[in-house]
Amino acid sequence: SSVPGSSKVCHDANNREPSGRLRLSVPQPDPGPDIAMLKRFMADLPNPGTLEQLKREAQGILSPDVFDGARFEFNKTLSPKFALNHNVFLGSAQMPASYEFGANFGDERVLIASRVDMGGRLNGRINAQFGESFAARLQAQASPESPGQMQSLKADLDYKGSTCCAGATYMGGGLLGANLMQSITPWLAVGGEGFYHTQKEVKGGAVAARAQWGHKGEHVATAKAGSFGNVELSYQRKVSDKVGLATEMQYYHNQFCNFGVGYEFRLRQATFKGLIQSDTTCSASLEERINPNMNLMLSGQLNHKKKDYKFGFGVVIGAA
Repeated sequence: SSVPGSSKVCHDANNREPSGRLRLSVPQPDPGPDIAMLKRFMADLPNPGTLEQLKREAQGILSPDVFDGARFEFNKTLSPKFALNHNVFLGSAQMPASYEFGANFGDERVLIASRVDMGGRLNGRINAQFGESFAARLQAQASPESPGQMQSLKADLDYKGSTCCAGATYMGGGLLGANLMQSITPWLAVGGEGFYHTQKEVKGGAVAARAQWGHKGEHVATAKAGSFGNVELSYQRKVSDKVGLATEMQYYHNQFCNFGVGYEFRLRQATFKGLIQSDTTCSASLEERINPNMNLMLSGQLNHKKKDYKFGFGVVIGAA
């Protein structure tokens, strides 16, 4: 038979240090359930996109392709990776006639695009994808007026995570910038950007927020406020698969304030966009697919107050 209290004596002996003092054991919390819950929450968060594309849905509606005069584009695909394009502009009362030649090369990882006009001005850009998370972009422009040097240069490095996007930018002349967008809930993302000009010693920044809600994410609202007193607000509503509405306001302290309302109708073979702005400017564009390889474009813009009127007609052959 066991001696009463012997189990307690053995338990105390096992918890004693070599010096004879009693060792006290404090139970530690199990972090497992909290970490698993956090991982499940982070897995439900979407990628918010880059800060540069903060109002991409509204911008697609509020930017009709408006031009003046006649424009013809011819695109020729020579191989799955190489294509050529010709752009002929017949001119208008404000713009002279012009011609541009372009060449594009691209695959799953690299895109190289260039355009040169009759004046010898060359525009080029390179997009490169490094794995699933990193991408680099380079844009440059050169002209005969400044031989031996780039007229403009911009380099971007982007990082795309599962719940965030970050980027760094360098522009010719000494402008450095960085930005970040992070999803904090399934419908809300916040972020910010900052820049510094090394030559002018000017610095600034901005904060931004993006909210998307609805059964299919048909509502998107964005806000951005900068350190120089500028505020940008936008809202986009996808009424249906064929109808979209958008509005935008831009306010610059002690300078100006603009407001615009736009709409988009996507028909079976045509897309119609319209924009009405607070300075009484009305714009509209129509792009219709006549056949699988040809698109017809019509655009118009009028401002009765400024007596400014534009009308454009275009044809695109070899459209994707």
